Amino acid sequence: MLTIGKVAARVGIRPSAIRYYERQGMLRPTVRGSSGYRFYDDDAVNLLMFVKRAQSLGISLKETKPLLDLASQGQQPCRHVRQLARNHIREIEDKIRELQALRKELRTVLRRKVTRPNAHEVCPIIERGTAGSKG
Repeated sequence: MLTIGKVAARVGIRPSAIRYYERQGMLRPTVRGSSGYRFYDDDAVNLLMFVKRAQSLGISLKETKPLLDLASQGQQPCRHVRQLARNHIREIEDKIRELQALRKELRTVLRRKVTRPNAHEVCPIIERGTAGSKG
């Protein structure tokens, strides 16, 4: 049996994260001592390693909980994981397109010549939509 501190050290997370996962219904201590201390087994370590790895792949805790629920019912959630991965790839590709558009716009801003601002302008480099136009 492992204390919360030992589990946290093994997994590489804080004890407060473990308590949070408990409040979210993702984890339960194997036993609670008479003093209220939580004790866990190796299954808890494995579960927390799964949660940590899922998070590193961009899978949120909200998305992870149903996977754990399926696993606790003896089902492998791999089909669901694949769908989550597909969804995240689409989101990443959308974000990449947005960032590329932003990079292009920033490069355009950097190419603009600095001119005297009009009385109502703070900085014409930003405020003028295209080089030389007002806007």
